[in-house]
Amino acid sequence: MNPAAADPDAMMRQWNEQIQAKLKQADEMKQVANAVKVTQRSSDGSVSVTVDQNGIVSALDLTDAALRKQPAQLSADILGAMRTAQAQIASRMQEVMAPIIGGDSATMDALMGGYQERFPEPEPEQPVERRPSGPSDDDDFGGHNFARDDKGW
Repeated sequence: MNPAAADPDAMMRQWNEQIQAKLKQADEMKQVANAVKVTQRSSDGSVSVTVDQNGIVSALDLTDAALRKQPAQLSADILGAMRTAQAQIASRMQEVMAPIIGGDSATMDALMGGYQERFPEPEPEQPVERRPSGPSDDDDFGGHNFARDDKGW
């Protein structure tokens, strides 16, 4: 027979110690999680995006080369870097939580489960359609100027 089971005071002390240990572990997990940040650069290095443990952008750095891009390309680079950084949060969280949680796979699975769902791997980059850099016009005549056409209307 377990002597602690026979003594209610010993059993309460043991529970209290377990609760205190779990509270300490939870506090440590919170501190470590709050420090997690992931930074990702665009393929040409002109855009750098940092996200926190919640996937929220905490830093965005653009080089002069980024500012010379067409708006659609710059947007695609920013979003691509952000999504790639977000997709890395789960592995980074697992990396920092493993020493705290240890072999408790149920706790790790519970923590990591939502990250893969919220931040899946980004789709492969699609090339951005480049528009001619001439003056903007509401009508698209394929670059043909009908006003100068000798054939008339």
